[in-house]
Amino acid sequence: MNTTPRSAALLAAAVALGLLAVGCGSGAVGPVAGTGPGRAAESGSPAVGAAERLGGDDLELALLDIGDLPSGWAPDTAKAAEERGIGVPEPAGRQCSSLFDKPADERAENRFARTEVGPFVVARAHSWRNAEAAQKALEEFREAAEECESFEVEEGPSHDRTRVGYTAERLRMPELGDESVALRFVREGPGDEEATVLADVVSVRLGSAGVHLAQAGVDDEDATGIGPLVRTAVDKLGEVVSDGTPEPTGSFPDVTRLNGDPYPDPYPRPHD
Repeated sequence: MNTTPRSAALLAAAVALGLLAVGCGSGAVGPVAGTGPGRAAESGSPAVGAAERLGGDDLELALLDIGDLPSGWAPDTAKAAEERGIGVPEPAGRQCSSLFDKPADERAENRFARTEVGPFVVARAHSWRNAEAAQKALEEFREAAEECESFEVEEGPSHDRTRVGYTAERLRMPELGDESVALRFVREGPGDEEATVLADVVSVRLGSAGVHLAQAGVDDEDATGIGPLVRTAVDKLGEVVSDGTPEPTGSFPDVTRLNGDPYPDPYPRPHD
């Protein structure tokens, strides 16, 4: 993704304002949301799961794609996020990093962005050799969620990086699939002018398969939250593991590039 002088200034302003790394909606926080093996909440998705590992083609079919997102989103890439210096956080350290990049025997991945300063979404569909291996992976994810209380990352364009910190909170969500875990990380702006940014992560298991979504962006009244996307992802995976073919929830074939910055730019910082 090419960066224009204007977008570079916007990114710098985003760093200053705390608009950078994350983006999901406001929501109640509480204990880690989760279900035990074989338990599906009445308000969540049914507990259906693959008995055997899904192949790459099946995971691609089950993966959340641009047609499943509301209008206004665009495809994103890891390379573009690296060039921007902002996106879904990628913390160092084994426990915290595994929350945002969950290991799996096989996986497929899509990335999305609404603007060049967020919000951002990374969606993955996972598969393991059997349900026991998938269950163990989610248990390790749950343990990592309990141990990762905070982390720091550097954000912003390469010539103007800023080190910022996120603190864990617990995200209350309906229980999904056979078992699920949800959590939130919050970055509070240090001043009255800085926005709070959120990073929400949800991992759901269905038999030997699962979905993992991370969303990051500004906490504002217009944010819709990660919940609807997670439900769509779980429903798509459920259809695939049941030998069905999922259909996209919407059709937005002309969404091919990021929208402009929707946020005010009261503190532009000039760059040479």
